[in-house]
Amino acid sequence: MTEVDKRQELSLREVELIRELAQIRKERSEELEFEKFDGYELPPRTQFSMVKKPAVSIKYGEMTFNMACIRLFEGIKYILPIVNTAKKRMALIMCPEEDSASVEWARQKNGVWVNKSISSLEFLEKMFRMMNWNRECRYKVLGRVANSDQGLVMLFDLEEAIMFTPQPQEFTDPMTGEVKKKQVKFFPDIYKGRIGRSYNDYVATHQMSMFENIVSYQGDEQAQAAIMAEKMKK
Repeated sequence: MTEVDKRQELSLREVELIRELAQIRKERSEELEFEKFDGYELPPRTQFSMVKKPAVSIKYGEMTFNMACIRLFEGIKYILPIVNTAKKRMALIMCPEEDSASVEWARQKNGVWVNKSISSLEFLEKMFRMMNWNRECRYKVLGRVANSDQGLVMLFDLEEAIMFTPQPQEFTDPMTGEVKKKQVKFFPDIYKGRIGRSYNDYVATHQMSMFENIVSYQGDEQAQAAIMAEKMKK
C-alpha cells in the first residue's frame, strides 16, 4: 500500500468514525456541539510562510512586485499604481503602454516574464510620509486580487505591512551556542498582545472587499503625477 493510499484510508476511517459518533448521538437524542466563532482571532497571513504569495517589497525610492504577482497577470507589462489615502491602500490597475501614466512592472527575458523594480523617489516619499514609515527600513505587503469597475485589480493594505530592519541582528543559538545573524521583522501594532484580528470581522471585511470601488482612488492625483514625473526624467 502506498503512502497516498494510507492517507486516503485514514481519511475514510475518520469519516466513518464521525458518522458512527453522529449516529450514536442521534440514537441517544443528543446533538453535536454547535460552535460560534465569537471571540476567535485569526492570525495574519504574514505570520505564516509567504512563499508563492503575491507581495510587494518597498524600500525608500524603490518598490518591486514579486513573481507571484507577475504570474497572476502574466503577459501584462504595464500597470497603474494608485493609492487611496483614506483606506491606506494601494491598487494596481492593468493597462497598456499607451496609457499616459503607465508604469512598467514586468518584462520578458529569454521568453520568460520576470519582475522589474520600479523607482520613484517622489511617489514613495509621499507613501512613507503617509504611513509614517522608517526610511531606513524595508517593508513587505501581501496582496490580493479583487474585482472592480476596471476589471481585476491587485490590492495591498499598507497598514498590514511587515517592517524589516536595515541590517541583520546577531543572536546566540540556544542549542549550539553559535553566534548567528537573522533579519528582524516587526508586525503592525494592531497585533500586539493578541493572536490576530477578530474572525467575525475578517469574514465581514472579506465579503465586502471582493469588489473595490476604484473611483475612490482617482482623487489621489499626486501619486500618479509623481510617478509620471519620474518617467519624464528617464
